[in-house]
Amino acid sequence: MDIFYSWREHFLQLTKKTPIVIVHGIAMSGHGFVIGGTGGNESLVHSLGRLGYDVWILNYRGTWYSKKHTTLTPRDKKFWAFSIHELGIYDIRTALKYVNKATGQKPIYIGYSMGTTGFYVYSTTFSDEARSLVKGMIGLAPVINYKGVKSVAKFSALPVVWPILKSFVYLFWNGEILPGFSRFLKPFLLTSPGMYLIQTCVNLIFGDDYEQMNPITYPLLPTWIDTAGAEVYTHYVQIYQSGVFQNYDYGKNRNLEVYSQSSPPAYQISKVSVPVALFVGANDWLATPTNAQQLYSEIPESSRCGYNLVPFPRWNHIDFIVAKDLPKYLYKSIFHKIADIDDGKCKP
Repeated sequence: MDIFYSWREHFLQLTKKTPIVIVHGIAMSGHGFVIGGTGGNESLVHSLGRLGYDVWILNYRGTWYSKKHTTLTPRDKKFWAFSIHELGIYDIRTALKYVNKATGQKPIYIGYSMGTTGFYVYSTTFSDEARSLVKGMIGLAPVINYKGVKSVAKFSALPVVWPILKSFVYLFWNGEILPGFSRFLKPFLLTSPGMYLIQTCVNLIFGDDYEQMNPITYPLLPTWIDTAGAEVYTHYVQIYQSGVFQNYDYGKNRNLEVYSQSSPPAYQISKVSVPVALFVGANDWLATPTNAQQLYSEIPESSRCGYNLVPFPRWNHIDFIVAKDLPKYLYKSIFHKIADIDDGKCKP
């Protein structure tokens, strides 16, 4: 399965020894980091490239770039039989090992939304290995719990709702959530009224912010909006319902076989052993500041590298990818934090 891509051939000079691994969120691909900002040349990937970094992008299994399999196709239900746990212990782990071997260096990991969730799965499951492979982690809109969530997405996680929606996902698409949704969006992105309609829907999920709408990159949404697996979303639903950042819940009997206990074990954030810096949106309706503060408090003090609130009051969850002022409000701070981690100057 092709899960990562190096941008080193696109940049003329790689002057920094430390590679950067970037990992995307749910229902998107890594291409979002290529076209964000005020246009492609101001994206996170291109900005890091101009600074001389060797940038690698991971695309989780199931995205448009990662749908190959030796025996299965996306039309097979077994193809989608993976949760966030597998993304962490297989996809992220494999990518980090590969980059480490290919470059001879420990990379700095930048994760957005589910890119943070997967990293915490990996780094708590393989704590010593993570310390040996990763120089540090920067989490954008970190997601491991959902207390105080305002997003309308929480209604899909109700115990009486998600089982019904999930059954439809398997009935019509064999476990892939809304394949082809990006094509559905295209007609709406051709006009200003259409863009504002989509933005209104986006605001209900991610947080109210029209000011950061970017008419230059907005029509490019279909190039990086992607599908997700039903079991990945189920795993998030379980975390929301239980209030615990835990392994996938298979049900009592199967849990006994897999975990030797009736309920799924929690991931222990106290096992995170690499420097971690968080960037949080004050108006993020999914990864709320309250949840991010709880996460940061659970990270060992020796691994804390800074809790950073983006200095724009309406900064929401998706602004980390599409906001027109990404270079002004986010990128400069990320670059400083990368330099601190690289130089071993991390401070809580």
